Amino acid sequence: MIKTAAFALTAALMSVAPAAFAEPAKTAPEPATEQTEAAPAPAARAAKPVRYCVIETFTGSRIPVKHCQTRADWLAQGFDPLAK
Repeated sequence: MIKTAAFALTAALMSVAPAAFAEPAKTAPEPATEQTEAAPAPAARAAKPVRYCVIETFTGSRIPVKHCQTRADWLAQGFDPLAK
């Protein structure tokens, strides 16, 4: 038990020690005096459609099956996942 505690203490001290002896952070370089063109903003990602998941448990099975589809897909099958 004492060996385990001593090992844990040693490991903790060794993981913190490098941070104590690290060099201080260098200052940021001077910004360029020329005006550079800003990079174009990345195109916004298309929003993913909301998926609705239905969990089914079949008779004779203890493993539930999870089906996830968009609402349009569920409605095409004749099932409304938001209906109560």
